[in-house]
Amino acid sequence: MRDSIVNGVPTSKVDALSIRPFFVCLVLLLGTWVAVFFQGLITAIDIWLISDIFNHCLFVLPGSIFLIYLKRHELSLKHFKPNYFVLFLCLGSLTLYAIGLAGDVQLFMHVATFTFLPLSVWAFIGNQLALKILFPLVFILFCIPVGEELIPAMQEVTADLSMVMLNWSGIPVYRSGLYIEIPQGRFLVAEACSGISFFIASLVIGSLYAYLNISSTKRRIIFMLISIAFPIIANGIRVFGIILTGYLTDMEHAVGADHLIYGWVFFSLVIVCLLGIGEMVREKHPQVQGLQPELASDRWKTDKSFYPSLMCILVLMIAYSAWFRLITAQLNQSSATTHLTLSLTEGADQANYSSNWKPEFIEPAQEFHYSRMILNTPIDVYVAWYPLGYGELITSGNRLYTEKSWSLKSNSNLQLGSEQNIRISTIVNHSSKRLLSSWYLIDGKMFTNNKIAKLYETYQILMGNHVGSALIAISKQTKNVSSEQEKTEFQGILKQSIIELNQAIEIR
Repeated sequence: MRDSIVNGVPTSKVDALSIRPFFVCLVLLLGTWVAVFFQGLITAIDIWLISDIFNHCLFVLPGSIFLIYLKRHELSLKHFKPNYFVLFLCLGSLTLYAIGLAGDVQLFMHVATFTFLPLSVWAFIGNQLALKILFPLVFILFCIPVGEELIPAMQEVTADLSMVMLNWSGIPVYRSGLYIEIPQGRFLVAEACSGISFFIASLVIGSLYAYLNISSTKRRIIFMLISIAFPIIANGIRVFGIILTGYLTDMEHAVGADHLIYGWVFFSLVIVCLLGIGEMVREKHPQVQGLQPELASDRWKTDKSFYPSLMCILVLMIAYSAWFRLITAQLNQSSATTHLTLSLTEGADQANYSSNWKPEFIEPAQEFHYSRMILNTPIDVYVAWYPLGYGELITSGNRLYTEKSWSLKSNSNLQLGSEQNIRISTIVNHSSKRLLSSWYLIDGKMFTNNKIAKLYETYQILMGNHVGSALIAISKQTKNVSSEQEKTEFQGILKQSIIELNQAIEIR
């Protein structure tokens, strides 16, 4: 079909000339976003590539762009009207990024990075155009690699569901923490068995399917609820099936490579079933809303300037990027020459330490691990020290016990004064049980809550007062006495340990 002529110029050329400034502004906006949030982007991409849980994030941004492309016939620059009030939300994202950068909280950085992009587009194009592409803009949030925090809870739910099914089946079973024992052997509901991959993938695919194939808001909500519940229940069935297979085959199958193969096959089955449910939920004869035909040359015509709103957003990003550079410069001024010393020579035995409990912390500047007598009881002590610029202490990668060796059985709290509670955890393995507790020292101030400790550490960095952070953990192997008696004894030991260890730590 030939182009029509407008003032002696083909409409295709008119379209290109009309829309070129708009796309130039979008490219400038996107390029500046990449430059300002570069560290947040790089750390997010690293997680996308390394973690199987978040591999899907690699396709979210291209997917969002494609979804916007599908909406191109409904977009018109006649409705271009920047919303400058959204800039206040953009300020919030930029401030959150600064906090994440200072405290090395990657979650904050990622949330800020992938909320600022849709917010800035909204501010630039205005409410009417943003409403047309609302789902593609919200879909960008799936770029945030978040969800690993749900793993412990999902491990518990999976273990609970599998225990219910095992009891229904009549298989003799005993559960200790995340360990499930049958006469033929022992199973651990590990992180890989939590079903977090099923859950996140189902949520992403379910939301995309609902947007593309379901018109009714009510049906979309129903399908999204199914997308949340179905993978959780399905994963419980998967774990039950693995244990049942081990029971019926005398542990000949459902372990090792077989276990992984069953997982991938079941994952594929879950997605196929979810799409099948979607076919049942969606409208059989969806109503197609007719669009008022409009010439492309008319859609892209506007007498409004794109540059004022663009300049506001760019100035905002550039101003904050200067602050980001100051924070980064401060963090790069390493305090690795600052050392932590423990004046606990009496009663400490580090050379002969032989406990089977050892925390896993990522490259601390200093690490102490020894046994000590407290209240005539042998106690294992662990201390990790991270000076400014050396690494991150409070992170999910640092763990108080190795998951391969230990499983969490229960938690309880001990009141310390009127303001703080400290957690006491009971961890178990196939042969022993231990009580465990820990606390933080941030620039000499004690914290028992990791979130409050992280916020205080970030505040100290922003104020330029941070020197370093330490974790102190103590553990005791339990005896064959009642749990309440063990906890009562450990509480007394813990109170004494806090006094002695906090006084013994010196920063030089």
